[in-house]
Amino acid sequence: MTLRRILPIVFIFLCLPLWSMKLGYALSGGGARGYAHIGILRVLEEEGVKPDYIAGTSSGAVIGALYCMGYNTYEIEDIVSSMDWDNLFNDTYKRRDIYVGQKRWPPYGNIKLGMNESWKPLLPTSVFTANNANLELARVLADASSVTDFNDLPIPFACVATDLVSGDPIVFRRGSLMQAVRSSLSVPSIMKPFEVNGKPYIDGGVSQNLPIDQVRNMGADLVVGLKVNSDLRDKQELDSFVAVLDQTINIGMTRNVDKQLADTAIIFEPELSDYKASSFRNIKEIIREGEDYARAHLDEIKAIYAVLDHNDPEQDSIKRIQSYPISDIDVIGNQFISKAKVKEYLGLRSGEAYPIETIIESCRQVWNSQYFSTVYPVLKPNGHKFRLEIHVSELERRQLALNLSYTTEDDLVAGVVLSLNNLLLKNSTLISELKLGGKNELNLDYVKNFGDFHGVYYRVFPYINEKTTYIYDQDHYKTESVKSLEYGFTSGVGVLAQKIGVAEMFIYNSHTRLYRDISQTFPINQSYSIAGFGLKAYRETLDDFVFPRSGMRAMAKLDLSRFSPLTDENYNKISTNLELYHKYSKRFSVKLALEYGSYLDSGLSVPLDPFFLGGSDGYYGFDRYELSAPFYKIYEAGVVYSPRTNWFAGAGIQGLNYDDSDIWTLNQNIEYCAYGSLGYRSVLGPVKLILAFPFKGEFRSYLSVGYDLDIFKFSRR
Repeated sequence: MTLRRILPIVFIFLCLPLWSMKLGYALSGGGARGYAHIGILRVLEEEGVKPDYIAGTSSGAVIGALYCMGYNTYEIEDIVSSMDWDNLFNDTYKRRDIYVGQKRWPPYGNIKLGMNESWKPLLPTSVFTANNANLELARVLADASSVTDFNDLPIPFACVATDLVSGDPIVFRRGSLMQAVRSSLSVPSIMKPFEVNGKPYIDGGVSQNLPIDQVRNMGADLVVGLKVNSDLRDKQELDSFVAVLDQTINIGMTRNVDKQLADTAIIFEPELSDYKASSFRNIKEIIREGEDYARAHLDEIKAIYAVLDHNDPEQDSIKRIQSYPISDIDVIGNQFISKAKVKEYLGLRSGEAYPIETIIESCRQVWNSQYFSTVYPVLKPNGHKFRLEIHVSELERRQLALNLSYTTEDDLVAGVVLSLNNLLLKNSTLISELKLGGKNELNLDYVKNFGDFHGVYYRVFPYINEKTTYIYDQDHYKTESVKSLEYGFTSGVGVLAQKIGVAEMFIYNSHTRLYRDISQTFPINQSYSIAGFGLKAYRETLDDFVFPRSGMRAMAKLDLSRFSPLTDENYNKISTNLELYHKYSKRFSVKLALEYGSYLDSGLSVPLDPFFLGGSDGYYGFDRYELSAPFYKIYEAGVVYSPRTNWFAGAGIQGLNYDDSDIWTLNQNIEYCAYGSLGYRSVLGPVKLILAFPFKGEFRSYLSVGYDLDIFKFSRR
């Protein structure tokens, strides 16, 4: 240890009486680099150095709050190591958890934007809303819910956030510890600004990254600064959006930290250049770096110990609360969705006691309604019970989704989807879609629900679409193409049950005109009308819609039509499909599937809309329009492997049986096809490649980029 580093401590020792010496820690922000605080605190703790006050900023606020609650460094390490960092900043809804009514539509949209009351699209204020981070902080800091003055913690605590409007540092020393800490770590442009009492806050590091003045104001005579924020990057390192954003934030941090350093006796600054603010997967290594650094500076730590009063009793730990008795429940921040409706989603009752895990899961259930961007709890002491406040931020009722997809079957398709939630009527959804390109469609789906978990609903679905159908010769080459223009409507009444699924009885009327595109033989301007009624049902428990690894999906539709003034043909059709996924390990799943279609009647005089059996959503061994039949069955068995997050691979075998009659026998002719697939879930949508190897026939491949799904597959007849 150098004389330069010891002299300030000796000076303090000579100038202040021993009995009045108070020690404070100032913990800087630094993202994942903040884990180094744990290692430094561990060595200070082992050497008998105990702070009287702690002030923290950003990640320093998280570590500081836990330490002030009485957790030792090993317990804090266990807490932060158990956090699912991949999920904390994941704002996507898990398919299995969303409400049954929402499962009538698959996910869609590369980009989604809210629209204000003037129908103006709103650009997002951050990359993540970070609702899962809110809930995780509410969980780990729940034991401090009975403390409203942070001086009453085992170690008095303060944390710094930045007022987004004024830019001033704001010091939190009272209120909800969870809200204070969450305000302090709202990284600008990365995390959504966090509101407390109507005021938006961002990361405290922007205005005061090393809160030395704040811990002095608490009463500390000797301040130890723990500095872990990254240094400014060189020019050659500013090679990405993230790097430039990090540099922009760091410029302000560096300036306010430098001012504090000039006025501080002791600074601990471990070498962390190998780690980034986002290195959350390196928790153990970063803690060890902080610990090794502190052990290499034991002389300074012992010098600190020498000037302190050592007669303080052992620090208490905050009381652990197993279950929270709830006196009443209130909802804060709702605008259009009533408090009663939010409480219905929540499913908790006043007068009962709940563990924090149950409260967190109930908040997540509210969020799964897809009406809110954030939902988190605040527990406020109320006598011997707690008042439960559910803080919500509603999504805009008008949502605009832009979708651009490419497939080898439909080429490039551009789409716009406008969704209106609870705007026309309460508990109603209107989804309109316009597609142009390889597909041309205009769809409008309006649903009014009477109940979210259980109840009835009615639907009105008008549509118009145009598509091209290809005709193949015996050698499987395209020879002709025919265009089909269809318009009509479907209207139905259905029931839904959260644990079961959706069933609907519907009527429909459609008109189709077939006309020649590239064809010498197809009749020109052939048209027909169909009207009738039907039944359909849908059940789904998948963990993911596009890349499922567990759960099941089942759909069945029955269409019935007879000769009448409104219809030109007998049209009786049933189609069903069933998919089962069973997860055998963290990485491997098994898939079994069966698809069946039958026209019930034989000898249709016009082709109507026959079952096309091939393509990426059918039997991979044929192209989409290469084969059609009035009766068919597709069998499938395969495996799904996820080597890492967002990557998926699959392999399996399909069997296809088709005929002019609906016969199930052991000796029926079956076509077989082996396949392999590779998928990636990107921020802008899924990417999927399928390679097919028919036992008889030519190799085929299918590529899709983006959401090429039919949003209204269940809504159609």
